[in-house]
Amino acid sequence: MVRRQRTGIMRRRVWRLLLGVVAAAVAGLLLQPPAASPGLTEAEARRRFYARYPGRQPLNQAVGEAAVRLHQSRPMGKFVLGLRTPGNDCSDFVACCIDEGLGVGARFKRGSDRHLLGENRLLFERFVWRPGRTVMPGDTVDVRHSPWYPPNDRSCWHCGLVGSDGRVYDFTKLMSWPEPRYGRHTFAEFIRHCGEPGEVVIERLRWQYRYQAVPLPTGRPGSGLDS
Repeated sequence: MVRRQRTGIMRRRVWRLLLGVVAAAVAGLLLQPPAASPGLTEAEARRRFYARYPGRQPLNQAVGEAAVRLHQSRPMGKFVLGLRTPGNDCSDFVACCIDEGLGVGARFKRGSDRHLLGENRLLFERFVWRPGRTVMPGDTVDVRHSPWYPPNDRSCWHCGLVGSDGRVYDFTKLMSWPEPRYGRHTFAEFIRHCGEPGEVVIERLRWQYRYQAVPLPTGRPGSGLDS
């Protein structure tokens, strides 16, 4: 009886392990970059984009331009908690810039409290920044320590977005501040409190979308890629 019980326990463990492997494999497939033409590379997608749309900039540039516009117009009211930085208003600003730049409209322009594309993880590649690596307009910059105040291990991560002029734009409202702050920083200023490896993370629109090798999802419910 004891041997049968042990065998049953082992079988259940094996099945759980197999199910875990299958689930991980399925998740990996779902998070793959969008499908483009077979064999298409980033360099070839870039060449085709400029040949097809002379004088037009990739979509990441439009996101960077949106960051500059929203910084200048200062439209942010009560912040909306976001997925990118839970519990912080900076992520709402970044997601609004992305939605605005990608053509679906910032939430306040749609009279909505939700983002359509700005927090969709499938649209972006994510990597840890290393000194010497350049950033581009439209990149989200996630930092472990905000540039607004000295490092505090109890604080959550902060994020901003690289504008079309190369500056990092952000929106911050702390309870201790009488007014929210719209920031415009150099990249060095924005990461100035982050000196340890892994404390600066870049999220970049995938090249398949930047160069319109595949169409953007609509962001609407039922599209399969709504945020």
